[in-house]
Amino acid sequence: MTDEAFDVRTLLGPDGPIARRLPDFEVRPQQLAFSEAVADSLQHGRHLIAEAGTGTGKSFAYLLPAALHAEQHQGQGPVVISTRTIALQEQLEHKDLPFLHAVLPFEWSSVTAIGRNNYLCLRRMHQAEREQNLFEDPERHSQLRRIVEWSLSTNDGTRQDLEFPPRPEVWEAVQAEHGNCLNRACKHFNQCHWQRARRRMQTAQVLVVNHALYFADLALRIAGASYLPAHRVVIFDEAHHLARTATESLGLRIARSSVGWHLSRIHKRRSEKSLLAKYASPAGLLLWEEAHLLNEAFFDTLHERLRAGGTGEGVALHDQDVDEGLSPVLRALSNELATAAMRTEQVDAQMELQARANGLDSLCAMLRALCIPNPAAETPLVRWLEPSRKGAILCGAPLDVSATLRQHLFEGGATTVLTSATLATGNDDKFSWLRGQLGLDNASTLRVGSPFDYDRAVEFVIEEAMPDPAREAPSYRREVAERTERHVLDNGGRALILCTSWDFVRYLAQQLRAPLNAAGIEVLVQGEAPLSRLLEQKRELETSVLIGTDSLWEGIDVRGEALTLLVVTKLPFASPGHPLTQARMKAMKERGEDPFAGHSLPEAILKFRQGFGRLIRGGADQGKVVLMDPRVRTKGYGRKFVAALPFSDGYQPESC
Repeated sequence: MTDEAFDVRTLLGPDGPIARRLPDFEVRPQQLAFSEAVADSLQHGRHLIAEAGTGTGKSFAYLLPAALHAEQHQGQGPVVISTRTIALQEQLEHKDLPFLHAVLPFEWSSVTAIGRNNYLCLRRMHQAEREQNLFEDPERHSQLRRIVEWSLSTNDGTRQDLEFPPRPEVWEAVQAEHGNCLNRACKHFNQCHWQRARRRMQTAQVLVVNHALYFADLALRIAGASYLPAHRVVIFDEAHHLARTATESLGLRIARSSVGWHLSRIHKRRSEKSLLAKYASPAGLLLWEEAHLLNEAFFDTLHERLRAGGTGEGVALHDQDVDEGLSPVLRALSNELATAAMRTEQVDAQMELQARANGLDSLCAMLRALCIPNPAAETPLVRWLEPSRKGAILCGAPLDVSATLRQHLFEGGATTVLTSATLATGNDDKFSWLRGQLGLDNASTLRVGSPFDYDRAVEFVIEEAMPDPAREAPSYRREVAERTERHVLDNGGRALILCTSWDFVRYLAQQLRAPLNAAGIEVLVQGEAPLSRLLEQKRELETSVLIGTDSLWEGIDVRGEALTLLVVTKLPFASPGHPLTQARMKAMKERGEDPFAGHSLPEAILKFRQGFGRLIRGGADQGKVVLMDPRVRTKGYGRKFVAALPFSDGYQPESC
């Protein structure tokens, strides 16, 4: 057991182990206050919502009480740390946790968990190796051979450990899968990388996951199964994304390719070595052909419906049935596979056939849920057709996740800590909007500001005499381009330009590239290269300019002279045209609530705060933020955006 003298104030204090190992470590009152609040929450089993401003050092501040609590409560399950972004998960796994293991004066364990499909299944790999005609082209054969060779030396057996990105169909043939595992009956059980990872998960004291995995596990728990070990504590970092992640995890999506993927896993045309060809009856091949044709026809019909009645946001299905003849054929094909599984005596083939049959059954259930409305369901789905480059996608999501989260996460479940640099939508220290979104009725709350001096470090400029972006869109676009060019040239580049649509990203890139290149300033555009590569280039080419949308508003970290100018082209209101947004706003109106004040505005303020936070990432950073949207002055709600920024009460933005 841990010595009672060890507490977060001692460990984070000027004479603590962290200060002794980090030469530039500073004791921050904000970090101490936050860490003690987390420790108190875990000790007394009370939910906590805590906003910790940029530079607080919140990762150490919650990892310390997490490690202490886990060590003092061994046998009660791990403390789970959940993040949204891979970047933060990797920071915890490769930087923060190894450091704390080295300096803390007690022993404890931590493990990072990833989804099961990321692990190699040795049994399935050897089965694929035996079936030499599994893949038709030499490149796929070559990749399979390379995976077999890699399996002899890999330590963790995860796809991320491979030296090359495998083709999806190759990895699908060798990945570990739920429902396709012999467990202890498998001769590879002792060497199985997934089983080893599972055992490490079960015994870990601190378990790091991402939000998508955590809420996928929550969906499993609601259905009576589980993936993660039982636990009493979960700390959500980047918690402002929980409602969106829960909506995605509890929702459904089916595209033409979804059905095609299931069908391709059991058979391909002209293949004599497929599961279906080798083990099923001739009727199975006919059913497969019929399913393939019905899939094409069904999604062609949906695409035409989308083109006829849709906007760029999609088409709401409301209470309409969607006619489909696909699921009965898929069900019959599933029965054919299950029958074939019972006929064969080969264990590997039995497992593959039954797993494929189960997959088709799940697909049928999803199709029926998305095609036939069920208003009496515990959590009714909002259903819609969504456009994509490859055609229509049939989608469904809960109208409201708060009741589900209240019942299955917050009431009688784990003690939860929700934290982020931005959780409040203004001067609401009780986080009322967030709590309403999540169904978190009872929680302690804390807001600690950033240790950075924003009044000194940031020049905040609101452009004057700008056209209204809604009423005068063409003039507004031209003015944004012209004024952005001037600001960037005056600053010598070193800029990040945040847009609210891909169309605006492309427009600005087209307008700015020639004049900025002529001045020796390179223009980096989101979508023209992987984001990780663009960020590397931005840091390497300090005078460059990065233009983007959505994911650039948060989670990116560019420090120092590479970023001294941030241009916010428009207040980040989400489009009100999406069918799910429309359904939620309609429900709010029916309850007598104002959808703009209760949904659109707080969501936009949170994103605005996130975008603003891209400029100052360290104590030495400084620069200018330029806001191009005139509504911050002309609309009554505009002052709420400015008031939400981390300036002192007397700070006044400049005009330009």
